Amino acid sequence: MHTNPGPPRPVHKAGIVRFCRLDGMRRSLFALWVVLSAVSCSAQPPQPAKPAEPAPTPSRSPAAKPAAHVGQTLDLMRIGGQKIAVTLTEVIDPATVPNGWGEAGKTYIATKLRIENSGTTTIVGNSNSDVSVVGSDDHDYRADFATVTECQDFGYGWFLIAAGSSSTGCVVFALPAGVSATKVRYSPSSGISQDVGEWSNP
Repeated sequence: MHTNPGPPRPVHKAGIVRFCRLDGMRRSLFALWVVLSAVSCSAQPPQPAKPAEPAPTPSRSPAAKPAAHVGQTLDLMRIGGQKIAVTLTEVIDPATVPNGWGEAGKTYIATKLRIENSGTTTIVGNSNSDVSVVGSDDHDYRADFATVTECQDFGYGWFLIAAGSSSTGCVVFALPAGVSATKVRYSPSSGISQDVGEWSNP
């Protein structure tokens, strides 16, 4: 037995139209969003190129004073701005240690210096701490406490010089046999000052 199908349901055209309109509106809004996004990205001004960072400049240490020669005077600065003028007047090589008190296998030399106080106040210092020599073996040598017959020291190295006055004395060194002094250095204030004077020998 066949049952007749019921009458076809009515199609609501208004609902279809409304759905189509909503779907079309969504598509339009999506398309508009895509367009606006593209315009926004393209509208941004180009970022200026970041300038290259300059290469670091190597630090430069103050230029050393040109080496002087025996007999020449160097103007040097002690700590506290005290000015001195130092002259290497003579290098005695070899120098004689009296009574045979010198150490065997050593050659003694004496550097004779004149220190002038160019400042306005009295200065005190120790030449045994200020003066050194560079040997022909490229080693630095500090002062020895020996005395020599050719000249007097500064009074165990110490000097006290009033403004405008000067003092002369010797600083003695004991070098290994066969080694000679190629340079004499004066480092004011026991080397605390950054100023350094240097003489070539001979």
